Amino acid sequence: MKLFSIRLPLIKENDPLLRILIEQIKREGESLKEGDVIVIAEKVIATSQGRVRNLSDVKNISDKAKDLANKYDMDEKYVELILEESSMILGGLTHVILAKVNDFLIANAGIDQSNAGPNKVILLPENLNQVVWEYWRDLRKEFKIKNLGVIIADSRVQPLRKGTIGIAIATAGFEPIEDLRGHPDLFNRPLEITMRAIADDLTSAAQFLLGETDQQTPVVIIRGSNIEFTENPQLTTEMPPEECLYMNIFSKYLLKKKEDSIDKI
Repeated sequence: MKLFSIRLPLIKENDPLLRILIEQIKREGESLKEGDVIVIAEKVIATSQGRVRNLSDVKNISDKAKDLANKYDMDEKYVELILEESSMILGGLTHVILAKVNDFLIANAGIDQSNAGPNKVILLPENLNQVVWEYWRDLRKEFKIKNLGVIIADSRVQPLRKGTIGIAIATAGFEPIEDLRGHPDLFNRPLEITMRAIADDLTSAAQFLLGETDQQTPVVIIRGSNIEFTENPQLTTEMPPEECLYMNIFSKYLLKKKEDSIDKI
C-alpha cells in the first residue's frame, strides 16, 4: 500500500476547494487511479464552507455556557459555540468539553482553534454525508474512474491513551466496516464480536502525512488498499450508545461512584 500527500495553497473562507484540489493533483503530475482512496482533512472542507467564526461576534452568552466556562476554565464565547453545535454535553475536564455532535462524540464539538487565525475558530463541516458523496461523484467523473473511496478525516483521543489517532467522520464509495463475525480464527473458533474499522484504519495511516501544523498537506491519496468498493455501503461507522462498550461501562461506573458518595454522607 502506498500513501502520498497533496500540498494545497492556503484555503480561505468560501474557496472552491474541490476545484483547487483537482488542479493541484494535476499540477503535481498525479492523477487519481482505479482503487484509490482520497483522505481529506475536515478543517479545509469546513473553511471552504465558510465555517469560520470570530469569537468577537459571539454576543449572546447563555447561563449554561457561563457555568461550563467557569467549571472547565474556558472562554465563555467558545463554550457558547460548543453548545450551539452539540446535541448533548457529556462532561469535561479543564479546557475541554466532551460533546455529542451528529452521531459521534468529540472534544469541544469539533471546534478547532488551531490554524484558524487570531481570535477565530473553525467549526465542523456542514452536511458531511452529502459533501463526501458529492466529492466522490465529481472526482470519479473528473478522473474517469469507477472505484474510488473518499474519506473526510478528523482526529480523536482514545480512552486511557495519550495522543490522537485518525478517524473517518464521513465516507463514500467503499465499505467502511468489515464484519468478521462468524469467521473462524486460527483454531477454527468463530469470531463473535470482531468488526474491523476499515475507514478509521485508513485514516490513521493517512494521519502520518496529513498536515496538522503548517505543512499545508490536508489531502492524502492511498493506493493499493485491499478494500471493498461499492456505491451502496451496507454498514456505517456509528453505533447507538446502548451498544457502545465505553458508554455502557462508564455510565455504570459513574452511577456507582455517585451512589458510593451518597452512602458516605
